[in-house]
Amino acid sequence: MNCTRCGAPIPEGAARCPACGSSVRYGGNTEFFGKASQSKLRFWDIFSDVFKKHSKKDGESLFMAGTEATTPREDEMLRHWRKPWVFAYVAIIGIALSLALYFMSAYIASYAAFMMVGSFVMPIAALLFYWEMNIPRNIPLYSVILMFLAGGVLSFFISMILFQVIPTDMASYAAFCEEPGKLLALAFFLRGSDKKYGLNGILIGGAVGAGFAAMESLGYAFNYAAAGGAELGTQVVVMRGVLAIGGHVAWAAIYGGALALAKGREPLRIKHFGNGLFLGCFAFSIVLHFIWNYGFSLVPLPFFGDLVYILLTIAAWAAIFFIMNKGIRQIVDITNSYGGPMPAPRPAPVPAYQQSGQPAPAAAYQQSGQPAPGRAAGPPVLVGIGGVYAGKTIPCEPGQMVFGREASVCSLVFPSNVPGISRKHCILEFKNGKFFLTDCNSTYGTYLGDGRRLPPGVQAPLESGQRFYMGNELFEVRM
Repeated sequence: MNCTRCGAPIPEGAARCPACGSSVRYGGNTEFFGKASQSKLRFWDIFSDVFKKHSKKDGESLFMAGTEATTPREDEMLRHWRKPWVFAYVAIIGIALSLALYFMSAYIASYAAFMMVGSFVMPIAALLFYWEMNIPRNIPLYSVILMFLAGGVLSFFISMILFQVIPTDMASYAAFCEEPGKLLALAFFLRGSDKKYGLNGILIGGAVGAGFAAMESLGYAFNYAAAGGAELGTQVVVMRGVLAIGGHVAWAAIYGGALALAKGREPLRIKHFGNGLFLGCFAFSIVLHFIWNYGFSLVPLPFFGDLVYILLTIAAWAAIFFIMNKGIRQIVDITNSYGGPMPAPRPAPVPAYQQSGQPAPAAAYQQSGQPAPGRAAGPPVLVGIGGVYAGKTIPCEPGQMVFGREASVCSLVFPSNVPGISRKHCILEFKNGKFFLTDCNSTYGTYLGDGRRLPPGVQAPLESGQRFYMGNELFEVRM
């Protein structure tokens, strides 16, 4: 395999290119994720694949994502992901179908179909964008459709209850009923510990918001058409369709992503709603919604109603991009924690005996971990270099030392929240005066210090002073 950045050959099992240091887990998106990790990602970087040619195979592989068989491991999330493009195709085709139905609107059935397609096409296109941007690919499309439909209805139902609790005649105050309604609906779908990424929250919030927006637009379209005729109904469909991406679809995605970042790998709890990032994003969405409904006017515009709606849409997507950046960096950090680069050891100071040219005392060899001339090697030990056991020295008796999270079978146990460690991860064995390391078919792999991944079940001999790691846990064996 060759590096996608510099073209240099990469050794089998290595986590990084030996020439330029880029992670092989970035696949064909090295530049994209490199920018994300440095907070240099631009809006255009996300949409650059829209205008590229895509094969039928690209679409098929995309729509299979999210099932148990196709969801990638955490250390493989970045390798095969590709930037979004399907949403643009859906938007273009949906708009064309809406226009076709409009010109056939002399038939009552065609006009009803026009109102439905026109109300749904932009929310669905935005939702597909969120789904394509879900880099972990752990939520299948059928679940997204369920959240779109059930989440839209559930948020409507909760909002109706809140309207009874908070009665108001001003449309702008609907923000204080509808946003909490959508929040409770998305919290229901986000509650599990499996929805642990910020990008999951954006998708789930976007699904609930898209369902709410599509159903609300369709309801307004029917009401206005019944009260003022087909022309007024058409105006509502067009304006709400054009503005859909800046309304409910965006607002719920903002605080959905923030809430997912706040809860992380935990099940959703009350304490997560007190997170500062979430509270700020939720308040920001309510303010945007309040201004949207208040009726401010700057410059009246055809199709868009007024310039103020364009400015509010830009503000909403700036916030989404902010949360999305955080979500992408979260994925990059998690992926790089599995077999990522290890810190280079600091150069040891030159001892005084070397400066003077005198023979080295036996104590110096004991400190370096090398056997002194004419003396036996020191006792075998395992030294923690980085991670949970950093700074600790563990004596190694003849026999096996099992690494992992399961206390009942492991002798060196890691907390459950430490990334990159399986229940039974690997075995370090000391026998016949030598160390041997074996990977126990771990999910995220066991690596030698040079970046080579150990094949499961194969004993690898280790020399004194040699290092190995799993996730961010770095060890060195000494004798």
